[in-house]
Amino acid sequence: MDYQYVKLVDGTLDSTAKIAGDATNGLDVDVTRMAPLVAGTAFAGKMQLTDGTSDATVRNLAANDALNVAIVDGAGNQVTSFAGSGGTSSTDDADFTPLSTAGTPSMGVFESTPTSVTDGDMGIIGIDANRRVKVSVDASALDVSHDAVDSGAPVKVGLQARTSFPTAVANADRVNAIGDTLGRPLVSHIAPEQFIWKQVEATTTQTGTTIWDPTAGKRIAVTGYEIGTGGTTPALVTIWFGDNADVTFTQGTDQVLFRGSLTPSASSTPGVISNLTSPVYCTTADRELHYTTSAGITIYITIMGYEW
Repeated sequence: MDYQYVKLVDGTLDSTAKIAGDATNGLDVDVTRMAPLVAGTAFAGKMQLTDGTSDATVRNLAANDALNVAIVDGAGNQVTSFAGSGGTSSTDDADFTPLSTAGTPSMGVFESTPTSVTDGDMGIIGIDANRRVKVSVDASALDVSHDAVDSGAPVKVGLQARTSFPTAVANADRVNAIGDTLGRPLVSHIAPEQFIWKQVEATTTQTGTTIWDPTAGKRIAVTGYEIGTGGTTPALVTIWFGDNADVTFTQGTDQVLFRGSLTPSASSTPGVISNLTSPVYCTTADRELHYTTSAGITIYITIMGYEW
């Protein structure tokens, strides 16, 4: 291939002055170095990877079938895990540097002065210097000041002050520990405000006379009693629980608190004092505490307890 000069004067070609397109002038073209054209085409351009034909436009990947790509290591094995040191770590409100080795997840972060995270962000579990998980209690939810209205779950240091019995819970439920209004734990009986005492006396025969009529729906619990006598008339004395209309004591059926013969004389007036270590509970709600005497004994009866 030869090249002609262009005149600088008028820009026309000078057909008389030519430079040979050979190796001597450095203008040779080695066509063997060009990529071979696809059979049937007259140009070299973009080629489709599928069949080698030319493609005059850029392919729209979204409009064509996707190709599966596999990454293999030097031995030809497919790589399916990327847990190496080149990955990225989770963040706790901001980036941090994990203390664990590559591939081992960081379960917690130690901070000598704990910091807060932004509302709605994910937080990393805090640990102490010995890698123990830190657990704190929300004071606003569990701590209630003395003399404040009790609230929240039963997890507390103090007791709940009671001057009446709380509502009974279901079997196997958790319950509050209770105390009196001075903070003394109630471990056996009642607060002082719940104490009830009854006193009756008679000199004539009694048949199912009421000593204690409980509040509707309540049961009687007797914590102690005293019986004193006078005169010289002996009698069999029975103190027992019965319904309001029941005035006849039935031995072996009615629940008994006391039954015994008292024989006063001119020189002796026997009596009974009983301070019970565990209350005697009436087993049925609304039943009254009655007393019956077999004769007109002079008698004085005091009963102590509460209703539940």
